[in-house]
Amino acid sequence: MTKRDLLRMHLRLLVLLPVAVACVLICNAHICDVARRYEYRLEEFAGVQVQTSDVTIEPEGMARVAEAYEADDTVPVIVIEGQRPDKGTALVALPDQGMQFVVEVLPNGVVITDEVNFMGWEYILTSVIVLAWLSLALCVWNIVTLVRHSWYGYEMAAYAGAALFIGVQAIAFTAIPLTNGARTFLDLAFAMTSIADTFVRWSLLPMGVIALFVSLSNIELVRKEGRGLANLLGIAASVAYAAACFAMNFFAVQTVESLDNVELFSAIDSVVAAGVAFAVALFLGSSLCAWFAAIHVPSFPRTHLMILGCGLRADGSPTPLLAGRVDAARAYAARQVEAGHPAPRYVPSGGKGDDEVWAEAESMRRYLCEQGVADAQILPEDRSTNTRENFAYSAQVIARSAGEGVARVAFATTNYHVFRGYVYAHDAGLQAEGIAAPTKLYFWPNAFLREFVGLLAARWLPILVTYLVIAALYAGMEYVILLS
Repeated sequence: MTKRDLLRMHLRLLVLLPVAVACVLICNAHICDVARRYEYRLEEFAGVQVQTSDVTIEPEGMARVAEAYEADDTVPVIVIEGQRPDKGTALVALPDQGMQFVVEVLPNGVVITDEVNFMGWEYILTSVIVLAWLSLALCVWNIVTLVRHSWYGYEMAAYAGAALFIGVQAIAFTAIPLTNGARTFLDLAFAMTSIADTFVRWSLLPMGVIALFVSLSNIELVRKEGRGLANLLGIAASVAYAAACFAMNFFAVQTVESLDNVELFSAIDSVVAAGVAFAVALFLGSSLCAWFAAIHVPSFPRTHLMILGCGLRADGSPTPLLAGRVDAARAYAARQVEAGHPAPRYVPSGGKGDDEVWAEAESMRRYLCEQGVADAQILPEDRSTNTRENFAYSAQVIARSAGEGVARVAFATTNYHVFRGYVYAHDAGLQAEGIAAPTKLYFWPNAFLREFVGLLAARWLPILVTYLVIAALYAGMEYVILLS
């Protein structure tokens, strides 16, 4: 899949616009139908029993009192049901007290009163619901398309994280009218601003378990591999996550306890909660994609099998990690031959390090020959010094070997490194699929975290813009609440 294919894939999604329009109409009809019944709280009559017969609405026939009940806080609630568009008053008359308030039935059947209400809130809710589900559909469609093309990488990780975050929002927004949870725009604002905070609370246990495993894997990495910055990434990320959750709790407490700066603390609390929830969703999305990339098995046949280098022993022989990659490539080639296809050519890739007796590609070539692979089947690439160069230089070797033919490429690397291999293959313009070689389990948690950091670094601008839009939405809802 090329960049042009990716653009074409996005443009095809425009066919969803008619579906979006239909969803808006259907969703709005449902919300308007729900909003024909309005629950009005009679705060002035707390602890007093109110019957439907105690309430009269003028002009007659505009609306009726369908139900009266007592809420959990002993406040009476009357349910007003719209019948025809008009504006009038409702009178609550009890033996010792009474009250009067304005009632209006809109042309679409929605009932509003003189409580805090924003005209047309149901249209806003409809738009939010449809936008959330449409965005979720776009993300899922893109993920399915990328999976179909075996295009594992940062694009898929970003879509997976966005789908998780937007999916939670869409479900929550849809539940608002279904549960009669919002009768005014103010109710909607309260519900929306609590979604991110609720998402973070739900994710505390699984994220806590993940943080524990990542930290333990880092301890094992440091013990066996040294105190490199990458080996301490999990511990640093766990501390950062704990600090973010602490900040959320701090601002939430300040919102309740502070009287002078409640507006500021409330807005910061929502913006921080949205950021933490979005980050958690992206992390889970990138981890899921890294896992699926590692367990994906390329289809037969392949014309070339790249093998990514990763260091040699002092005598120039492959390390167990590198030997595992070569063995994984050989096992795949054997299965391809057994399936009746021609044997692929090997492209061991890796240059000579300062502390190595020869190039990694040469070491892998010798290892392959020892295993019975003919030297003519091996095309070493011995210039590269990192994974990005592995793919860039190997693509040139493969292009020369394929000539006018079509090369179908797979690359062999350690399982936790497959996702990163896909990313660099895409950057090199190489349509290749990964073959995973097994390794120690303690490498995995830190590898997932590295791919998440890589996603943030590679796609920081669209991620930042998306977060700013989300933060603006949450801050806007907080502003609406404060205005009320």
